[in-house]
Amino acid sequence: MKWLKRIAYFFVFVYIILCIGLYFVQDRIIFHPHPIDQSHQFRTGIEVELKVEEGVFMNCLWIKEPNAKGAILYLHGNRGNIRRCIRQAQMMEGNGYDLFLVDYRSYGKSDGQLKSEEQLFADVQIAYDFLKKSYPENRIAIVGYSIGTGMASYIAAHNNPQQLALVAPYVSLLDLKNRYIPIIPGFLMKFRFRNDLYLPMVKCPVTIFHGTDDNVIPYDSAVDLEALDPKKIKLITLKGVSHRGAIFSRLFVKTMAANLN
Repeated sequence: MKWLKRIAYFFVFVYIILCIGLYFVQDRIIFHPHPIDQSHQFRTGIEVELKVEEGVFMNCLWIKEPNAKGAILYLHGNRGNIRRCIRQAQMMEGNGYDLFLVDYRSYGKSDGQLKSEEQLFADVQIAYDFLKKSYPENRIAIVGYSIGTGMASYIAAHNNPQQLALVAPYVSLLDLKNRYIPIIPGFLMKFRFRNDLYLPMVKCPVTIFHGTDDNVIPYDSAVDLEALDPKKIKLITLKGVSHRGAIFSRLFVKTMAANLN
């Protein structure tokens, strides 16, 4: 029986090492930033550098429209940077709302490194506070895509925006972990992004867009989120649309235009 105990000890040891390893590399699993040279000049918009802590600045892009009546704070997904996401944000152009794009720490031209969800929330709150200096809060819409939905719902829950739109959202990163790697204990998660916790706290209308062919974040995640408060949260089903395709969906463009006007 000694050999059985040795095998059991071996697997326990491997499991512990796996858990420790995932704890320290989860940032790299979740986030995939693409830095760009500080000399890069965007073809559109005005660059804004927001100080998030001493010596650390967050790079943002402010795309203005003539006689804008409000602004959209756009929080992109886990890959790329503002340069890659300009086309995504442009799906919301032409509705009389300026666009404000944020690059999280280590993305694009932004400084620093991502360390915690509290840090991310605080950084995005700084961007939101910046917009409040130029627009009444009831004319600020928040749009989050993929990983950005967790930050979007948090900011909406702790402020009073006009509306919140979530594109391809998850219930939480804990929920995704339980779907894909349930053997890893939840307390090891540094980033949880609890959409299920924040959405009930949101006071403005919430619209969710999710593709039925999303193979990254399952469509039933959106169904679960709508069920939290069907009177306030409206799910727009994008039939046959993939994860990346959701933000480019004609139904997304059409619905956002109607919501903003």
